[in-house]
Amino acid sequence: MRKDRQQRIHWRFGPPLIWMLVISGFSTAAFSAVQTGRVLMPILHWLLPDAAPAALGLIHLGIRKAAHLFEFGMLALLWYRAIVAGRAGWAAGAAGMVLALSVSFAALDELHQTLVPGRTATVTDVGWDGVGAALALGARRVILRS
Repeated sequence: MRKDRQQRIHWRFGPPLIWMLVISGFSTAAFSAVQTGRVLMPILHWLLPDAAPAALGLIHLGIRKAAHLFEFGMLALLWYRAIVAGRAGWAAGAAGMVLALSVSFAALDELHQTLVPGRTATVTDVGWDGVGAALALGARRVILRS
């Protein structure tokens, strides 16, 4: 019985914890704007050969901000799943806790970036992360109606 309980706990809380590690990996120098630009800018130029460099830079920035939305949207969904543990219906209290947890981790992640060469930390990015978490939770509520 004890082993079964441990497996359920790992199955519930393992995915969001692992995803937090993935997000932390994206906060390293390997994923700085300069590094992602080295990959994305040639692709964007190939896709949009007549676009001005400034326009391509804005698209690159948009992709990076969309990544914030996705990363923290996924984190919120994983934490919500872990906390409600399959209970039916919408758990507003759990959603609020998940949003607070996601934004807190976003702030911690930005603080981590202050220690990484080539990275910058901004309150704006914490905002993007919070918006991603809130949108994902809202979408879950609307789409699943539970």
